[in-house]
Amino acid sequence: FGSSRFLLTIDSTWFYSYLLLQLAHFSTRMLGSVATYWPASSWPVTFVACSGGFQNMVYAFGLGYGLSMMANAGMAVAVAKYRYKAPISPFGMACTGLYALYGARLSTYIARRNEEPSYIPRLENLQMKTDMMGLLPKTGIVAGVSFAQALYALPLAVATSPAVKQARPAVRAAGWFGVALAAVGLVLETLADEQKLAAKRQDPKGPVMDGLYSYCKHPNYFGEVLFHCGISCMGLSGTPMQVIACIFPTFFMAFTLNNAARRSDREADHRYKNNPGYAEWSANAPVLIPGPTKQAASIATDSRSEI
Repeated sequence: FGSSRFLLTIDSTWFYSYLLLQLAHFSTRMLGSVATYWPASSWPVTFVACSGGFQNMVYAFGLGYGLSMMANAGMAVAVAKYRYKAPISPFGMACTGLYALYGARLSTYIARRNEEPSYIPRLENLQMKTDMMGLLPKTGIVAGVSFAQALYALPLAVATSPAVKQARPAVRAAGWFGVALAAVGLVLETLADEQKLAAKRQDPKGPVMDGLYSYCKHPNYFGEVLFHCGISCMGLSGTPMQVIACIFPTFFMAFTLNNAARRSDREADHRYKNNPGYAEWSANAPVLIPGPTKQAASIATDSRSEI
């Protein structure tokens, strides 16, 4: 069962990757039109990237998210070279490189996580919910998620444009600060995800309360917020409307992640209420933003030794 699920996940990944590559190839042939409507022209590509949501909604939010980030990075470079007839600046390459790295990391992590015994019940639950949905709600999810991902092409459109060279030194410095902030967020999210994945392999039914999770309940979400804050800074050299459009998704993402964290905490409080040390750790550890939680770390260490 596990092997067939793994093969299905890999086959689905390759299938959607193939569709994405074919659409990217077609877009290259139509690069003039794509460049004219860029970054809005990324929406058809992100729609294909998120179309796994028709099979299971988790593939729209996870795998589709990662594929969209990689697609936006590739299209941003192609459009910039076509439109400006010049090499991409180091700043533009740093921004597109971070997008591509983020997308590749997320896509491979989602594929690995979906095969973990601790996650399979949740995946099956999401599959059941998806099967109960009609075509219209599925289309709404895929269209909405893919549109949100298309909006993330705007910071890259600004970062790869001549506006960066024409910006004031302070604005350019803020852009590089955004690159550094996004890189820190990516590293933090990666470490937190990998720590949780390893912990769940050892104890699928136990909470993760040590390591990075002794500083806050959702360090992976905090890393995600940092990454998106960095993305916002990448578009600061644009017009006032472009700057607003680049900043808005970050607030939306922070709001979404905060709600997801609160919902996850309510479920965890019920699931782990009988685990030693969980109640005290839950009462002391911040939800999203890390804080001085040495007491929580001590509690987590003690509880691990008791389990």
